[in-house]
Amino acid sequence: MTYFADLAPNTYFGRWQDVLVSVGWLDAVHEPRRGGVSEEFFRALVLLLVEPWQPVVFAGHGVCERCRFSGGPSKLVFEGNTIMLGSNNLFVPADDHRVFVAPSLIAHYIDAHEYAPPDEFQRAVVACPRTSIEHRRKLLERGIRLQ
Repeated sequence: MTYFADLAPNTYFGRWQDVLVSVGWLDAVHEPRRGGVSEEFFRALVLLLVEPWQPVVFAGHGVCERCRFSGGPSKLVFEGNTIMLGSNNLFVPADDHRVFVAPSLIAHYIDAHEYAPPDEFQRAVVACPRTSIEHRRKLLERGIRLQ
């Protein structure tokens, strides 16, 4: 998977690089921030990842480079909600004009590798309306549209 430092501009999606902010684009080389996260945040993250709205979808499947042998799981189940890992991306509007973008593997990184995303991302996830018209409206206001 492509590595981006947390809170760095995300150029993976091309035309939105002036708006997109990277969170959770980890690899095996760069040491991530570790620590605890609240269950409220993790629950909100999982619910957003059940059916994430994405303006663009890429073919292929990412793997966890931090899992030494297996490449990590392809799905995660939490409180009866199943999310697919390595194939989706999550777009979360921030309070300002920015949009956080995270790979679906972020849930695995938090759960299995004790990754602690930036606090502002955690607040945005908790505040984000679950995949809804309101969520999409906030992304459209920031210029994120279907390609």
